[in-house]
Amino acid sequence: MASDVYRSHAIPKGVVRPGSLDELRSIVSAAAQARLAIHVRGGGVSYTDAHLPRSADSVVIDMSAFDKVLSIDEANMLVTVEPGITWKRLDELLEQRGLKVPFVGTFSGLAASVGGTISQNANGHGSNAHGISADSVMSVDLLTATGELVRTGTTGREGRWGRFRNYGPDLAGLFLGDSGALGIKVAVTLRLLRRRPAHETASFAFPDFRSLHRCMRDIAGMKIEEKSFGLDLALSQGQIARQDASSMLVIVSSVWRSSPGMLAGARSLARMAAAGRRVLASAPYAAHYITDGFSPIEARAKLASIREVALAHGREIANSVPTVVRAMPFQPLHNMLGPNGERWVPLHGLLPHSEVQAFHAAFTSYVESKRGEMEAKKAYIGAMFSSIGASTFLYEPALYWQDVRTEYHERMMDADYLAKLPQYPANPQGAALVEEMRVAIIDLLEAHGAGHFQPGKLYPYTRGRDAGALALLRAVKAAVDPQGLLNPGALQL
Repeated sequence: MASDVYRSHAIPKGVVRPGSLDELRSIVSAAAQARLAIHVRGGGVSYTDAHLPRSADSVVIDMSAFDKVLSIDEANMLVTVEPGITWKRLDELLEQRGLKVPFVGTFSGLAASVGGTISQNANGHGSNAHGISADSVMSVDLLTATGELVRTGTTGREGRWGRFRNYGPDLAGLFLGDSGALGIKVAVTLRLLRRRPAHETASFAFPDFRSLHRCMRDIAGMKIEEKSFGLDLALSQGQIARQDASSMLVIVSSVWRSSPGMLAGARSLARMAAAGRRVLASAPYAAHYITDGFSPIEARAKLASIREVALAHGREIANSVPTVVRAMPFQPLHNMLGPNGERWVPLHGLLPHSEVQAFHAAFTSYVESKRGEMEAKKAYIGAMFSSIGASTFLYEPALYWQDVRTEYHERMMDADYLAKLPQYPANPQGAALVEEMRVAIIDLLEAHGAGHFQPGKLYPYTRGRDAGALALLRAVKAAVDPQGLLNPGALQL
């Protein structure tokens, strides 16, 4: 409970799992009286020290027992949930009614919780069409460090007439992406949409990064894809391509179930079998697209517009990858380690499109300067990409290195899958190199104007920010957390 995907710092004095608002309020009160820092944990799949204690004088509050759907309001197309519910569980419950949240969830939605995600902000399934996690939130109920319950977005007395986020100042937005520094989420109201039953997928290969970026940027401006993402060769051949036999059986079953009919399912599986894995090694960069619609005609029309743009920059390849992602949006947490059992840590930056090529050149040059050292210390790097609307590009490098697994991996990952992976001895030199590179790449991102999702305690939130905005944020922090006990260090507060 004191670890995330990457590391841990201090072991807290205790971990508490409340099951009710009264229990949570009692815990917060007791922690405040004892002057213990309070760290709230959702699914625990962050890599930015988001919920990690840095001092033993702290307590971790595990919100996994706050996992109920409180109401599904089809008349007003809203769903209210407790923060500990996972995106996968919520999606399964809504699917039974033909509904969905616009932001369906993160790739790690098997474990990632709604509360943790909106505290960090995230890109995920549905983001290309409907925005990031924050854009699906209508209101938030939260407990402050002083024990006060705050309900945002209420338009009627005690919320009996529903929620509207933008009645006056957007107070809900204040607590989204706060990394748990401003309050403890106890309920979240999300928008709903009707599910579109039809879907289409396509993949395209590109000769260079410039072509990939131009394609993704131009298509993002049309806002017609449900989900898209790009991969470089290292990730295409690694995490995506290498699946064990049991995983492939699950994939085949999921593709079959998600297909609109037996014939369509058979065609998808036949294309995947014919393509095999060779197509993933056919170009240095690839982009994958998923469209949906209320009819096959709508989904195909959207894909036709995407194809027209993509073929101006690259060539079409077999659509195995997006077909699997559409069938299994929440895959097992195998990518917490590399494809051959290596340790893994990602990082990312949200870049303005005008800075993407300059950053890519600087990033590539830096990585090449470290290539020999990486090979000697058994480390390598890959990258994933996505457009976040028409103005922002998500650049996600991922570092891998051979090293000993941690207790976190043993607890969070499937035991049968772990048993098939090789294990490595401790590699302190490789770990030190990865940390050195991680810090350097973050500095490169900052030099090119990057922002970040899930800032946690890693990304330099206060660096270069407007002084007036920081003063206002610190005033809010002082008002809701006068002792500074809520996740100290988050947002660099």
